Amino acid sequence: MKNSIQDHFLINSSTPFWVKRALILGQFFLIIFVYHILKDLKDTLVITSSDAGAQVIPFLKIWVILPFAILASYLFSKIYQKFGREKTLYFFVLLLLTSYALFAFCLFPFREELHLYWLSDSLTTALPLGFKGFISMISFWIYTFFYLTAELWAMMILTVLFWGYLNEITSAQQAKSFYPLCVFVGNCAGILSGQTSRYLCHSLMDVLSWQETLQLMISIVIGCGIAIMAINRLLSKSDIPLVSKKPKQSNPTMTFKESLLCIIRSQPLLCIATLVVGFGLTSNLIEVVWKETIKGVYPSPQAYNAYVNQLTSIIGILAVCMSLLARWIFQAFSWSKIALLTPVSLFITSFIFFFSMQMSEESLSPYAAFFNMNSLYFVMTLGSIYYVLALTAKYTIFDMCKEMAFLSIDANERMRAKSVIDSVGSRLGKSGSSCLYQVLLITFGSTAGHISIVGVTAVLVIGVSIIATRKLGQHISKQASYTLAEASSLA
Repeated sequence: MKNSIQDHFLINSSTPFWVKRALILGQFFLIIFVYHILKDLKDTLVITSSDAGAQVIPFLKIWVILPFAILASYLFSKIYQKFGREKTLYFFVLLLLTSYALFAFCLFPFREELHLYWLSDSLTTALPLGFKGFISMISFWIYTFFYLTAELWAMMILTVLFWGYLNEITSAQQAKSFYPLCVFVGNCAGILSGQTSRYLCHSLMDVLSWQETLQLMISIVIGCGIAIMAINRLLSKSDIPLVSKKPKQSNPTMTFKESLLCIIRSQPLLCIATLVVGFGLTSNLIEVVWKETIKGVYPSPQAYNAYVNQLTSIIGILAVCMSLLARWIFQAFSWSKIALLTPVSLFITSFIFFFSMQMSEESLSPYAAFFNMNSLYFVMTLGSIYYVLALTAKYTIFDMCKEMAFLSIDANERMRAKSVIDSVGSRLGKSGSSCLYQVLLITFGSTAGHISIVGVTAVLVIGVSIIATRKLGQHISKQASYTLAEASSLA
């Protein structure tokens, strides 16, 4: 009787493909929903916690996120080789959900007692002004802890475990129609996540305290995490490709060092790694300056979180519209031209933002007055336009092209290389920009003194990304599964 009940609820080899597709899309929706809640919440906590503002982010990226990204990638490799994907996902999801619950219900209520104010005073006296972010990272260590665990969700659950699994069970031809559907569902999750968080932070601001709001948001995250594991259990009962694929030959497992060498020796993998590193470096360079302007307009945690979540919803709406245009885009242009949309949009919007930052108050005021804004709000809005357009391109065109590019790589190299590129590569880009920021902050004392240096660096990195995109496009054009005729079936 027990087995018959289980068979009734669990999918099996006779389950229609559309049911398995629906489960995968449902899991992806929940992963993205959680990702956006954590992404905006972690920034809100570390930026509004002290007068260091966004200056804490570069120190977090280099001293906390990068070493733990390497450690997590190494740990993933060991656990994956020994236990397989299903148990690896359970391990990381449970570990992260436990961390979120610990922060929200045990650490945050006692934050005043746990924060190292005495150490902050001592370090402020001993260190130069440019170390404010470093001091904040140490003094407000519980926020640093949450920032780290929130970053690990995006790194391990979304990029490595979900997309890695999807690449394992999906052929190149099937990806043409199924990947855009995943992107569409993910963007819908972004809309709902943004509106949910904004409702809790803005509409219920007079009803719930910030602590109650945060605990409610974490409770929603935990509920979604449990549902993700339940769906994973159902999928594991019928681990069959969405379409028939040629049987794979068994291959020896690769160590972390071997995976890294594989990327260096393969031009396509090196190009993909360059794009991932370049996007992480460029976005982090610009966002630190932009997030500092947001804090100047919205200093309270509730107001800050409500604003960035509204932008998350706007990004989701635009990305959905972009997804609906995907078929026409892939019919009209080659992979290379489509992939170039992201660096081009980054170049245009970042140039306008940095140009406005360089303008004097007298020169900027007339433009701000025309839109009925003060100068700070106007600059923040220009930065928000960059953020919205860049992430819209990233969540649609960039991610989809990147995942399709992975399918042009030999299957023997793909999984281990992907785990290194997605986990370490993106962190390396952000950490590289953080190293630059630390030097500039120590030299100038604040973000205001090095805007031109950041702008020039961002343009150079975009140029390198354009070159890598062209080279990768030449490789993909040689693959039979990436002809223009097949690309026209996308979406």
